[in-house]
Amino acid sequence: MRKYFPAFLTVCVFLAVMAFGIMKKQTYTDLAEQENYLEQLQVAELTENIAGKECAAMQQSLPGAAIILRVEVMGEIEHLFQVDRQKAVIKKVYAGSGLEEGEEIYIFSGHWQLSLDGNPDSLERGFVNIMKAGTEYLVFAEKLIESEETEMLSVKLYDDFYIAPVFCYEKCQNAAIPITGDTTYVSYKDVADNEFFVASEGTLQMVENLKEQMLQLYPSEK
Repeated sequence: MRKYFPAFLTVCVFLAVMAFGIMKKQTYTDLAEQENYLEQLQVAELTENIAGKECAAMQQSLPGAAIILRVEVMGEIEHLFQVDRQKAVIKKVYAGSGLEEGEEIYIFSGHWQLSLDGNPDSLERGFVNIMKAGTEYLVFAEKLIESEETEMLSVKLYDDFYIAPVFCYEKCQNAAIPITGDTTYVSYKDVADNEFFVASEGTLQMVENLKEQMLQLYPSEK
């Protein structure tokens, strides 16, 4: 019996993890089906002490990303287990192989997920809002993943930075919401119309300068 115990334990652990994943996915589904569910969540805001170093590093590194795309977002956010994604169609390939204009893809990031642990319940986004359907974005990514589930390619963002490297080609209004106490989280409904989640005007200027520099390198054809 003893020689079968490791295999039995492995199976038990696998089943437990599988059951946990199914339970979490159902929790995400139940929440997302509620009207205005995003208003129940909080988001983290970017502060100046992080933004300065991050924006400087991204300015140098993003043009060397393995994949650089201009995409038009086609669908709303989808919440999966420990990751969120959105569907988009490629409008222009600036860098990267294995991708074609007109191809539909999923975009996801290690920064994008629902966190429902109550500390607080939050929408983790890498300080960048959900992409708007019907709008074009500049996307910097690091690799492609083939999905057997959808038979579509998934593109993983260049996640070496705290800030998710996606930039809207439209000019967006952003409200800087000062943080209070020892938390950097604010209610999503207070920043729902933002492109970036920032805690000060100084932080906003840093991020918008980075966006402007990247859009100048890879301009829209409209």
